[in-house]
Amino acid sequence: MSGTTISHRVSEFSGVALFALALVWLIALTTYDPADAVWFFNTGGQAPPHNFVGQVGALLAELSYQVVGFAAYLFPVIAIVVGWHYFWCRQLPAAGTKTVGLGLMLGSGAALLSLALGDGGGAFRAGGLIGDGVARVLAEYLNRTGSIIVILTGVFLSVILATQFSFGRMGRELSRGTARDRPRSARGRSPAETPYRLKAAG
Repeated sequence: MSGTTISHRVSEFSGVALFALALVWLIALTTYDPADAVWFFNTGGQAPPHNFVGQVGALLAELSYQVVGFAAYLFPVIAIVVGWHYFWCRQLPAAGTKTVGLGLMLGSGAALLSLALGDGGGAFRAGGLIGDGVARVLAEYLNRTGSIIVILTGVFLSVILATQFSFGRMGRELSRGTARDRPRSARGRSPAETPYRLKAAG
């Protein structure tokens, strides 16, 4: 078996493993129960965890929610995207830039959730420790309005860095679509309008 074939097999295996991780992570997050006994966090009680992924899922969900709050749902999405590239043996272009973008996306999303929902009224902050910390620092120097502007800027920048999406390209496509629709609307006018216009001009 050649080295290329082995490399492809390893890449496919990694992709499947990341798909499985994403599914486990998503189930752990959606079946989270703050009453579950979790290693290092809540060790009280001997009842079996309600989390569908057991003690491992309870710990994974607790860590995720405590760190970035509801932005934790981005973790399974990231695992799926990376797993897709591995499964099809596609090289992830500009991996360093995308990693920075994903980090910025998690931080900005968590901070936005913290500003919008506050403590969330539950067992963890809506934006987790990271979102709450970023939101507090920004609010101290920029107040709420300035903080929202900075955070939204971070969200837009993270989308540009982490994906191949271009807001400029989207604007150009929308402009072209609008320009193409204008001649169609002009040709689509009813014939009854023409005599009226000629009469008005006369």
